[in-house]
Amino acid sequence: MDHFGDEPPPPYQPSPGNGSPPYYPPPKYTDQPRVSSEQSFANPSIVAPGPVRMNEPPPPPDYMNRAIFVTMCCFWPTGIFAIMKASESRSAIARGDMESARSHSSTARQLSNISVIAGVAFLLVGMLIAGLYWFFGVIPNMSSGPQEYQD
Repeated sequence: MDHFGDEPPPPYQPSPGNGSPPYYPPPKYTDQPRVSSEQSFANPSIVAPGPVRMNEPPPPPDYMNRAIFVTMCCFWPTGIFAIMKASESRSAIARGDMESARSHSSTARQLSNISVIAGVAFLLVGMLIAGLYWFFGVIPNMSSGPQEYQD
């Protein structure tokens, strides 16, 4: 039984008419001055690289993702200010002003942390109020039953 693809591929055959590509001479540049080998060694122009900064700390994080998250999920009033400070930090990094970027970054982080704490506090207070309402408001009324069936 012959299976499709069992035979080897045919040998490579170059297609007729496709020879080597035509030869193009290199372009001639006439507007550049010629420098002889004696001139290049007699008056060398040395170009030194710019200053190398080896121990420069990396830019501070801008905390934009955290600020957006706490604005949507935790406590939006301080989250909006955290977004503003994170944006100012990002702009300062783009300008190269690292001191201002660190200051705005630190403020954005603090405002984000305040938003998380406020969001958790509001969640706990809401759960406490709902629990107290359930315990003192709903449960006593459930045990006595509807008023129309009581004697």
